[in-house]
Amino acid sequence: MTEDFIRLNVHEVGILLSALQLIDLREENQIAKDYGSVPALYNKLYTVFEQMDTSGTVLRNDVVPSF
Repeated sequence: MTEDFIRLNVHEVGILLSALQLIDLREENQIAKDYGSVPALYNKLYTVFEQMDTSGTVLRNDVVPSF
């Protein structure tokens, strides 16, 4: 297994946390079988999220969604 490091801002980490909360039990079991525990990943990301600086970030509505 290798590790890659990517830079994510507080909003991107928040999106990942929200997505992990919406995974249903069947999907969670499949992910756990293939990749590992979803709750463990959520806890790891949440720990990072809590340490991130949110003071300088402001949501702007001028971004066009890619979907």
